[in-house]
Amino acid sequence: MPHAASSGTGQATGTAIYSCFGFRLLSDLPLPELRPATADDPRPLVHVRLAPVAEELAGGGPVFDGLQAAGSVALLTIAEVGRFLIDDGREIVVDPCPGVPASNLRLFLLGSALGILCHQRGLLPLHANAVVAYGRAFAFAGPSGAGKSTLAAAFQARGYQLLADDVCMVELGEGGAALAWPGIPRLKLWADAVQMFRRDDESLDRVAEGIDKYHVPAGQMAEARPVPLRRLYLLCRREGGGPQGIVRLSGHEAMAAVMAHTYRGLCLEAMGLTERHFRQCAAMLSSVAIYLAPRQWGFDCFEREVDVLERHVLQEESA
Repeated sequence: MPHAASSGTGQATGTAIYSCFGFRLLSDLPLPELRPATADDPRPLVHVRLAPVAEELAGGGPVFDGLQAAGSVALLTIAEVGRFLIDDGREIVVDPCPGVPASNLRLFLLGSALGILCHQRGLLPLHANAVVAYGRAFAFAGPSGAGKSTLAAAFQARGYQLLADDVCMVELGEGGAALAWPGIPRLKLWADAVQMFRRDDESLDRVAEGIDKYHVPAGQMAEARPVPLRRLYLLCRREGGGPQGIVRLSGHEAMAAVMAHTYRGLCLEAMGLTERHFRQCAAMLSSVAIYLAPRQWGFDCFEREVDVLERHVLQEESA
């Protein structure tokens, strides 16, 4: 059994049920980033338990980037944080390192561990933010520092509903239609972005100890039901010799973009899910348009660049 005892510690503090993507989390750990699930919520339950976890999986393959997999079970080990046993998309067993700050533990539980669980459940998590316009979802992906969360915050400030921050969870419905589930109801913003939106960072919780990044409550979020995903924009820095405007990608370029911006995509091979992932990405392209969106970096031109992207969304959706 992969649940063999280890030296990890952690005491349950009672259980609560939270709303999360296409399911509910019944958790031993308090998860203040999430909203409580309503009493009539029919979505399936996923359990989050505090318990000792073995250092290795019995029969597991080689460890890659802290992940070891054996069939439908995965073990994620994060140094100085803890071990997360992710079992068949139904349960995450958390074994914290002694003295780990609760915020650091939740950062990886609601990030990498939850992303791996969603892969096990057959969902397609994109490393992207998303907002809602005209009843459809528009997602923004890009490398670290591309301003995905800051862009989503700007759209929200202009009256759009926030759908997802950092991870846009996609479910492929009937006929291959891509549906995006509402994510964790907060934005993770660096201190300079917090100041740009005139928020007081002293009143906000840090994402993790020692990191100058903060949880900003999302306010109004989309309801706990999926929204058709219309478009995925790939944010990149505008270069002198590159595209100057928003360009639609097709064929292998679009496919490569979706695969490259899959959240925790490097874990798929260890879990034996690469073939299914390829099919998911191909199916998503039947209903989602992929665009390259070059833009200038920097807060001095930020609002102007948001104007360009907003016009692109509105012109085509209102047509």
